[in-house]
Amino acid sequence: MAARIMDIAKTFGIDILKKFYNLTVTLLVLALALLIVYWGFSLFSSRAKAVKPGTYIEVSLPSDITESPYMYVQDWQIQRQTDFFAVLEAIEYAAADKNVAGLILDMDSLGLPAQQLGELRVSVEKFKKSGKKVYAAGEGADASSYRAALLSDKIVMTPSQAASFSIPGYYAAYPYYRTLFDKAGIRCSVLSTGPYKTYGETYERDAMSEGMRQQMSSLLESRYASLTDDISSSRGIEKEKVVQMIDSGEISFISPIEAKEKGLIDETMHYERFLRTLSKKDGEKPPIRDITEYASLPKVSKSKASGKGSIALIYAEGNIYMDDVNPSILRKESVITPAVLCSQIESAADDEDIKGIVIRVNSPGGSALASDIISDSIAMAREKKPVYISMGPVAASGGYYIACQADRIFAGKETLTGSIGVVSVIPTFEGVYEKLGVNVERLQRGKYSATMDLSKGLSPDEEALLQRSIENVYAEFKQRVSSGRNIDLETLEGYAQGRVWTGDKAVEIGLADEVGNLGDALDAMAKKTGLGRSDVTLVESGKKDMTMARMVRDNLARLQGEQFNIQGPVEDLLLECEKLLEIREEPLMLMPYELD
Repeated sequence: MAARIMDIAKTFGIDILKKFYNLTVTLLVLALALLIVYWGFSLFSSRAKAVKPGTYIEVSLPSDITESPYMYVQDWQIQRQTDFFAVLEAIEYAAADKNVAGLILDMDSLGLPAQQLGELRVSVEKFKKSGKKVYAAGEGADASSYRAALLSDKIVMTPSQAASFSIPGYYAAYPYYRTLFDKAGIRCSVLSTGPYKTYGETYERDAMSEGMRQQMSSLLESRYASLTDDISSSRGIEKEKVVQMIDSGEISFISPIEAKEKGLIDETMHYERFLRTLSKKDGEKPPIRDITEYASLPKVSKSKASGKGSIALIYAEGNIYMDDVNPSILRKESVITPAVLCSQIESAADDEDIKGIVIRVNSPGGSALASDIISDSIAMAREKKPVYISMGPVAASGGYYIACQADRIFAGKETLTGSIGVVSVIPTFEGVYEKLGVNVERLQRGKYSATMDLSKGLSPDEEALLQRSIENVYAEFKQRVSSGRNIDLETLEGYAQGRVWTGDKAVEIGLADEVGNLGDALDAMAKKTGLGRSDVTLVESGKKDMTMARMVRDNLARLQGEQFNIQGPVEDLLLECEKLLEIREEPLMLMPYELD
């Protein structure tokens, strides 16, 4: 009934706007079709062009860049236009490309997570060893993009008061919905396994818990320390001075002109003028190639390893679900499901030509059951060949569950991991029924047969039953970690209870083996198996291949069935209710917050 009420709310006003909406969608379909044709032609043309001598590669990353080169939709495997590691490989390849003169880091597009920034640093340092210069240029800078710019030999920004340079520090804000839900007649019961397993508290509480505040403060301080260390070492400014400038607001919302005066950047110049300073011919710009175009060139992009020995590389990216919750390319996000990931792991384990498996995990977790199935798949693969894990920006809760059975775990210094714990969020809508004047008559046989009824709250007995259930899942989680990491349960309990750790701390306490990135994991596996870094093959899903353009074309018609979006606070409430309905049926292993 509550779900029906929400459907009515979402579709309110549709009849009035239907004709206008259908016309808009039709025009959008035509525009997208033309865009696809143009994009395909442009991409073909750009790939056909050779790299001219003296070319500078502009490292500009799309905001939605992913680590995995594939996305999986229905029965199809779709190759993305580019991915994060293809960019890193292209940067390293450019170091030896005699036609490439240098790199330009686009500050306006490099808002990377801290761990990925560390991996970019490795590739840029390898490039610098060639003797070629690395520049950073942009019209704006924040903490994330400025940390990327610090990798360069020279930072150039637009000399305008309208341009922005702002390093105010770090800040996190989380909305708490208790008062809103009370007004709407919604109640949430959040059951968890420790003071730090705080996912869901925003639905049940009016204010942040002490466990949440303590953890977030610690993580923000860690991130702040990395920022100030980077600025101090790169710009030659004493760390105490850097801290003073940030804490006092001295370098918040200033212009690049002021940033230069403070020694934070090297030059102020409009981008087009800056490009002309790089050319050997006065007044002319050097050839410029975007990193995405450069990475797609046949000589740059790496083909699959062939022969009798190779290392399998598998990507596990996104939230973990039992099934794909959004089997459409529209608004598609990367997800991890046992159906896809376990089949990849099993395929690599059974392939005699594959001597070792490296899995890149970038996930905040999700379904406890799906995590357990994937963990068992990795454990079975270990019986046949070595399995290493490389942790991305986040490998926590369910993301850590699937990692803990590997032979070796490599975590980035600023990876967020751990969060060993379980939570259940059970929303009920008895207040909504009451406000609407709906009387629910119940017929029941079996003490707990109505436990998950949306129209009633949990009784003390029902709440105790569900708490025992998640405690059992928590005990199983700890047992998996204990056996996989060889940590006794008593010691492990001090590291669990939902605590989130940075990668370097995780190594200290034994939740991971080494601080390192994907390249380090591949190097270690190559050494283990007696193979080379070039002997790496991506393990595909077994699904049929489809180009992105065709997939967009085949799914555009679905726009006709998309519901009109209600904007503002009502939409926020409906989205939160929809999310709660999706997660209410099972225990979860999820990070309680996002950072970056």
